[in-house]
Amino acid sequence: MEEPSFHPVKDDLTRWRGMILGTGVYDKGVFYIEIEVKRTYPFEPPTVFFKTPIWHPNIGENGRVCVGILGKDWRPSITLVGVIETIRNLLNFPNPKDPLNREAAQQMNTNLQSFIKKARMYVEKYATWDQKIS
Repeated sequence: MEEPSFHPVKDDLTRWRGMILGTGVYDKGVFYIEIEVKRTYPFEPPTVFFKTPIWHPNIGENGRVCVGILGKDWRPSITLVGVIETIRNLLNFPNPKDPLNREAAQQMNTNLQSFIKKARMYVEKYATWDQKIS
């Protein structure tokens, strides 16, 4: 399967589901993501959720993603491909200074090895090819 791979959910062009492969600490992980595109797109950013649980400072327990281009840094010229690439980069470069998951951010700042161990445990437990996503 080619990655990243995204498609509309039930032919609904406002909801896209797909997967990206993990990199960095999340290497070998398979992460399913859903993108909700508002009717006001491209003037407002889409909402991005990880359907696969992940231990990451910029991804909340509910899967919501916190990254500048999905908020204050949004520009109408940003494409969905650009959003997906930003999410992929977020796996390589977590930003503990702007967290949704404060516990993961604090752990990353104070005990990096413990953060890496927990992130890897999440990959092994939740982000393998055999995991089913609803």
